[in-house]
Amino acid sequence: MIKIQRKKFILLILGVVVATLLAVSAVFFAVTGACGLVLVGQDDYETMSEISEKYVKLYHLQKTVNEQFLWETDEEEQMDALYKALVDSLGDKYSQYMNEEEYENWNNYLDGTFTGVGITFSENSSGELVIVRVLRGGPAAAAGLKAGDVLLKADGVAYDDSEEMASHLRGEEGSQVEVTYRRKGREKTVSLVRAQVEEPSVYSSIIDREYGYIRITAFEKTTAEQFKTELADMERKNVKGLIVDLRDNPGGYMDQGIEVADMLLPECTITHTEDKQGKKEYYNSDENCTRLEYTVLINGNTASAAEIVAAAIKDNHGGKLVGTKTFGKGIIQGAMEFNDHTALKLTIMQYLSPEGNPINGIGIKPDYRVKASAGGRADAQLEKALKLLKQS
Repeated sequence: MIKIQRKKFILLILGVVVATLLAVSAVFFAVTGACGLVLVGQDDYETMSEISEKYVKLYHLQKTVNEQFLWETDEEEQMDALYKALVDSLGDKYSQYMNEEEYENWNNYLDGTFTGVGITFSENSSGELVIVRVLRGGPAAAAGLKAGDVLLKADGVAYDDSEEMASHLRGEEGSQVEVTYRRKGREKTVSLVRAQVEEPSVYSSIIDREYGYIRITAFEKTTAEQFKTELADMERKNVKGLIVDLRDNPGGYMDQGIEVADMLLPECTITHTEDKQGKKEYYNSDENCTRLEYTVLINGNTASAAEIVAAAIKDNHGGKLVGTKTFGKGIIQGAMEFNDHTALKLTIMQYLSPEGNPINGIGIKPDYRVKASAGGRADAQLEKALKLLKQS
């Protein structure tokens, strides 16, 4: 008889048990593998069952189409169409499923660099796509297109959605696109060659010899830094007042708008957001801001992040707003990128003015309502903003 110490005996028993379990597991996995079975956890099994039950009809529908449809089918195009249809069913024109090319173009646009024809445009109250800016040195400028022209078609296709029109106008550098537009009731079609377009989003100048003027055309990734540079230059020049022009600014990055508002306002609330669950997040300015007196120009094409700036200035009694009521896009889109470089752009939050006033579908009223000048006359809105500065 062999005597074994208690501790060694326990270890021996444990070793036998573990070895037995390993042997049984090996046999079990060999059997399941041979039978084509895969082990999954309970949670994974329930998820897979739910997916199978929910999408089995879609699977059989697509399988039938691909097997029995008379002509050739493209499964990638089918899936893109399915994803787009799902997002379109929301009825929100700002939410969008983007394929790889569309997502790349969207990112380039927000970065301020893209390959296209060199125009920015927006949808007016009648649903028309109106050019608001023609970029200097771009293909559209060379062909004679101007702000105010109404875009009708691209390569013979009429679009009533600004995102779809913008996507068509962008494309490979050196490729051609035919653009049909209307000016003063007359239609014209021009052939443009797409080119790499890059332009700052902030411009400045001195007007009436001693007043500063800064225009922000969009809120791109570096807009706040550009604005900071131009604002500092105006302060060094000791101008008597400043006009900030947000007209025809379609928005862009929310954080860039908040940073610009922070430079113009002392310590205060700039905006706050609210999501589906009612969760609120507040964005505040610190005590540091420009010492310059300023006025702000807005119009019906001032939208999104530009409205954050305008609402913050109005509610916190900063510079006076001059022009016409803003567009009324008080919602925020987030982007989710997938592994195949496609993305979902989805409306996930709304933002409110510092006083809690909704903006989406409503807009922001100016302190001084001034209609835009017509027929090439002097800029009445700019003149009013300048007059207010001189009176302050």
